[in-house]
Formats: sequence, structure tokens, C-alpha cells
Amino acid sequence: MVRTAALLCLCLLPWSVQHAVAQSVELIPHWKTGDSVELIVTRVREKSLDGRSTRSGTTHTRFSLEVLRADPQGYLVGWTVGATTFEVPAPSESILRQVVGLMQGLQIQLQIDPRGAITGVRNWEALRNEMQKKLDALSDNAAASQRENADQALVKNLRAQWDVMFSTKAQIERVCTRDAQTYFRILGRTYTRGEHDEYQSVLDNPLGGAPLPAHTDIVLKSFEDRSRHAVLHWKQSADREQTDRIMRSIVKGLAAQRGKQVPEERPVNTVSLENQAEVEVDVETGWITKLTETKSVGLGTRHQTDTTVMIREVR
Repeated sequence: MVRTAALLCLCLLPWSVQHAVAQSVELIPHWKTGDSVELIVTRVREKSLDGRSTRSGTTHTRFSLEVLRADPQGYLVGWTVGATTFEVPAPSESILRQVVGLMQGLQIQLQIDPRGAITGVRNWEALRNEMQKKLDALSDNAAASQRENADQALVKNLRAQWDVMFSTKAQIERVCTRDAQTYFRILGRTYTRGEHDEYQSVLDNPLGGAPLPAHTDIVLKSFEDRSRHAVLHWKQSADREQTDRIMRSIVKGLAAQRGKQVPEERPVNTVSLENQAEVEVDVETGWITKLTETKSVGLGTRHQTDTTVMIREVR
């Protein structure tokens, strides 16, 4: 009887070990030179004031990813921006469509380490020069527009913003890797079913200035060993106490610039920031097959929600 039980344990051991291993997955790239992926990125923005909601429209943008180089030091991935389509007409449509299309056709060469972290943009100088040409052409088109005053004012304002965004290597890398950072950010870690991967992080300040302290929590929701697909939930929330303190400091600073003073007892509208995402990953390759992210910003009774859906197109 004892011998039978021992044999039964030995037979079940491989299954139990395999089952335990299947609960943990390491998400890192397994790419080869020449590998390519097509993404469709859909963005929706919704705003609400005092409970009344409005939707400002939906856009769809195509991105092409190609592994230009793969070696032990990491990867060089071409992230090419494609065309953007609008589901609804936008105000000042001709100009805004041109602005949205400024990055169209540009290939951003991402330097990525062996575990999937973006370390830089190799061709940042070429991107700066190309953007300069496109901004010059946009300004010339606005000058020739029949709607001269409105278009020129809009382009002048946008030109100033884009000139700042493409003024330094750090700024260019920040702008050009924004979507790619969202796409690749869950790579480089090992996740275990039911265990929360938590760490301190930062969120962009909606009013500008220093980023806001935040808390990030990632959990592996499911993993199918047969399909080698994992689903993760990612959540990032701003620290409420520190955010309120920083926002009060910003409000006081703006008031001081205008020669006003904010009483200490006067409450500042509470700011709430939260990002959530569900990410589906092909563990065998490290490519993300679907990502749905929702960014929520609240200031008093004003709320804005930006939803981004990235889907890998299968041909």
C-alpha cells in the first residue's frame, strides 16, 4: 500500500510541478530581425461637467512595428506612424487633420534592451529635422489659407508648442515614445497568478510642472499554457494627500504671479488621477495582442476620460 502511494506521488509530481510553473510567466521579448507587427490604435475622449457628459470624437491610427536589429545587447525596432482617420468631423478640420498627421510616415527607431525596456531613440536628430520641415510647410499652408486669421492664430500657437516638444533630445524621446511606452511597459518582469506587483511611480501633472507621486499595481489575471497568452491588469493611482499638497502649491504660485493671495483655509478643488489597463500578451513572442487603457482625471465637478485601445492586426 505504501509502495503504491509512493508511485502515485511520483506520477503526479511532474503534473504538479508543471502546474506550479504555469502560474508564473516571464514577459520578455523573443524577437528576430525582420519580425513585424501592425497595430490599430483607437482613442476616445469623454468629458463631463456636473454629471453632463460629452464625447469629443474618436480617432483610429495605424502603426507598423518592425524589428530592424536583434542581438544580445537588445533590439532596434522601427515604430512607424501611419494615417489617422476621424469618426466625426473636427472643428477647423483642415488644420487639425494636418496637425494630427504631422507624425505620419515617420519611423521612430526605438532602442530596446533585452528585457523590453525602451532606452532611447536612435534617430532623434533626423526626427527633429523632419518635424521642422513639416512645421514650416504647415505654417506656409496656413498663411495661404482663405481662413487666414483663424488658421494662422491656431498654427502659431501649435507651432510654439511643437517647437518646445522637439527642442531637446529628452523632449523628442518623450514625445516619440509615448505610445510605445504604453505598449511595452509590462515587459521585463515575472508575474505570478494572484500576486500583486506593486511599486511607487509618478503620473503626469495635468496642470504642468512636477509629476505627481503615484502607486502602481500589476496583477496576472490569467495564463493559458496551451495558447501561451497572458492577461494582466495594470492600475496606477495618484497619491491623494501629496497631490492635494502639490496642487495647492501650484494654485498659490499662479495667484502670486497675478498679485493675488490664496487664503490658507480656502479649499483647493481635489484632483483625482487614475490609469487602468488590461493587457493581453503573447508570451511566446512578447508582442502585446490587445491593450485597453483608461486615463481618468477629475478636478472638482469636471472629469475627463481618455480611452486608448491598441489591437494587433492579424493578417
